[in-house]
Amino acid sequence: MRLALRIFSLLLLPSLLQAQQKMVPATPPVSATRENSEVPATTRSQHRPKIGVALEGGGAMGLAHIGVLKWFEEHHIPVDYVAGTSMGGLVGGFFATGMTPEEMQKLIGGLDWRKILGDRTPYQDLSYRRKEDQRAYPNSLIFGLRRGLSAPAGLIAGHQIGLLIDRVTLPYSGISSFDDMPVPFRCVAVDLVSGRSHVFQDGPLAIALRSTMSIPGAFSPVREGKAVYVDGGLLDNLPTDVVRKMGAEIVIAVHLEPAPVQADAIRSVFSVLNHSVSAMVRANEVRSLELADSLISVPLGEFTTVDYAKSKPIMERGYEAAKVKAPMLEAFALNDADWDAYLQARKARERTGLPVPQFVKVEGTSEREAIDVARYLKNFPGKPVDPQKLDATLTRLTGVGRFDSAGYWLTEQDGKSGLLVRVVEKNDAPPMFQTAFEVDGSQAGNVDFTTGTRFTFMDVAGYRSEWRSDLLLGNTYGIHTELYRPFRAESRWFFAPRADASDTAFQIYAKNDPLADYRIYRINIGSDLGYTFGRFSELRVGYEVGSLNTKLRLGTPEIPAVQGRVGQTRLHYLFDHTDDPVIPRRGFTAESNFRWFDQSPGATSSFPSMDLKLGYFQPMTRPTSLFAEGEGGSTFGTKSTGIPQFFLGGPLRLSAYGNNEFQGNQYYLFRAGFVHDLLTLPPFVGKNVYAVASYEIGKMYGVTADSNLPNDVAAGFLAETAVGPFFIGGSVGDSGHRKWFFQLGRVF
Repeated sequence: MRLALRIFSLLLLPSLLQAQQKMVPATPPVSATRENSEVPATTRSQHRPKIGVALEGGGAMGLAHIGVLKWFEEHHIPVDYVAGTSMGGLVGGFFATGMTPEEMQKLIGGLDWRKILGDRTPYQDLSYRRKEDQRAYPNSLIFGLRRGLSAPAGLIAGHQIGLLIDRVTLPYSGISSFDDMPVPFRCVAVDLVSGRSHVFQDGPLAIALRSTMSIPGAFSPVREGKAVYVDGGLLDNLPTDVVRKMGAEIVIAVHLEPAPVQADAIRSVFSVLNHSVSAMVRANEVRSLELADSLISVPLGEFTTVDYAKSKPIMERGYEAAKVKAPMLEAFALNDADWDAYLQARKARERTGLPVPQFVKVEGTSEREAIDVARYLKNFPGKPVDPQKLDATLTRLTGVGRFDSAGYWLTEQDGKSGLLVRVVEKNDAPPMFQTAFEVDGSQAGNVDFTTGTRFTFMDVAGYRSEWRSDLLLGNTYGIHTELYRPFRAESRWFFAPRADASDTAFQIYAKNDPLADYRIYRINIGSDLGYTFGRFSELRVGYEVGSLNTKLRLGTPEIPAVQGRVGQTRLHYLFDHTDDPVIPRRGFTAESNFRWFDQSPGATSSFPSMDLKLGYFQPMTRPTSLFAEGEGGSTFGTKSTGIPQFFLGGPLRLSAYGNNEFQGNQYYLFRAGFVHDLLTLPPFVGKNVYAVASYEIGKMYGVTADSNLPNDVAAGFLAETAVGPFFIGGSVGDSGHRKWFFQLGRVF
């Protein structure tokens, strides 16, 4: 039953994202539009009716409310009370804090809505361990195991939108009632526990705004005490009743009017669910319209609830809709003197100054975790609040992998002001598992497939320890496990015992002709001592012992068949300061391995081996960035190493050449090209589609080939999807080398 409910909620998500694209009745109830009735003159300050505005929910379409409020301000229409639901609640709440419509327009215009709705912690803000996860499993397929296999409570945790709300509402942290705000305010949510709507009129303003816009299935609900709050649009999407109860004598409803529903559009299960939910929302709106004295209907037929990128024309549409109602609305206008008095009274209730916090208090997690979070925020007490730095710090906090979101407001304790930080722990993890798929179609007639799964358990050997295990099936069968254990909870030093076993298919081609097919068997056990330099780099040194067996299955021998013990000391360093694990657009990477083999099958003596890889990524224009990569390796003149230590040929390593066409003990490779944005994928499907082109040139020493300096040009299309990066293209090289290929998996 539980599984069925989860499946139903996922099916319902597209419906709820579109649930607020509604139709207005062809002829609104008479009581909903009293434009022809007599209205009191409002050009006298002695007595005028109190005006309340109800703002409807509607996702991105709700940004039209900003345009309506802007027209009100320009034409001296006072707003004595404001109430809203969902996006209407967010706009109304910001307006109630004293923000002008112009300030809201500027704020909205500067937001990265894709980042807000994607809500994933930016790659550069992830901890080093979580960066490793994203490089190994470059997709969004992450599941929790805390209560069995489960999905999160919402596809969007709400961290980014929460930080925006916290920033705007911070001065009102300690307000006792929303009636004390510059404009008295209410917003509506639905409590899933009681099954009833809940009107927020006091308490933390940030929680109220975050609750009213928590679309079920899309945004994680807000848990406050025993209540679980979601978007109020399900029961009261146009809260005219709330405004009336606040004391408004004139209630103005702002309705968002989408395109009419067409019968031919209702065919799939998603469209049926969508319009079913819309009908439910529309029914509660009809009741709300009956309580309104005046109606401003904003025609938004060409927009949808997710058109945040079109915020400017949506806001303009709201302004024009209010302008159309000018003959009715101007009856409520104040003269200049009364308008100035109204603004002064509103201004007098604004809160702008912030006290300097003297302490940090953490809620929402265990006592031990709270101490660690407070330590993480130790630089903030005793200094004026810097929202930008605080936002960045809390975002990096979510990058550790324990929390879905983190927010903040001000509090008082023993007469001192402090910073209250509330973290929301992941409800389904840890433990967690990630999965990924790798498909390699780089050789005609031979497509390799491997699926991988990573299990991560936290705190199994002390606080901040991690036990990570990978299971691979397909072209490679293998298992790898490692225990990461810091010396102390706050220490950067760690030790990491590990073990792995694998059975890998290894093919060698010349152009598109198969030469040999090997199975390579490895078993290793070892341990590392390491130091983590923050989020970007790590150094490890360790020893590993095991066995290696190369077995020829088909073809002619191209590398020696060996079997025996392997012992090696390894020094590994990785620096990753890029902005994405899949398609970096900015930043620098460096990775180096030095190995000293005291024993290796087929080698006559011990020998060293070292490799180095560098990458640089630089945006040139908004849609285009350039990249340059270089790598090389050497055994420093040692030739008797048993099997070759390095291989070239195949995608990203001389793409036009056959897989592993070159083998040897010393090489270099350079690669440079560009990435250009082509189009944006829908949310939850992926990020973008790119055009990619590169030039590659390299050399493997000690190998006789048709070319002394193999090189090629590769180009194609790359889609960053929810299941991983997918590339399709081709490459043309010298000496008659050319091929078409595709890949699902890592591309840089």
